[in-house]
Amino acid sequence: MSQVTKPQVGKTANPSSAGRGNRASEAEAMPFRRQNYQLLGVGVVLLLIGYSLLLVPSHFVDAKVFSPALYIAPVVIMGGFGTLIYAILKR
Repeated sequence: MSQVTKPQVGKTANPSSAGRGNRASEAEAMPFRRQNYQLLGVGVVLLLIGYSLLLVPSHFVDAKVFSPALYIAPVVIMGGFGTLIYAILKR
């Protein structure tokens, strides 16, 4: 005697989507888009440039003598942090 199994109601398998995730669920799972990651990269590069400008050798940081560590580096660092914050908060 062979047993006959009843088909499961409500559990239909879709062969075309087997093994692949739904695009909508993948988009919801990813917190950032491509542009966010690019902006994060730009922010990190700006921070590296700004902190490397702080390391420019100078004998003494004086307000009377132009120094990249005194005038340019803080602006570049703040720009890097601003870019990072914008990239994180951008939807």
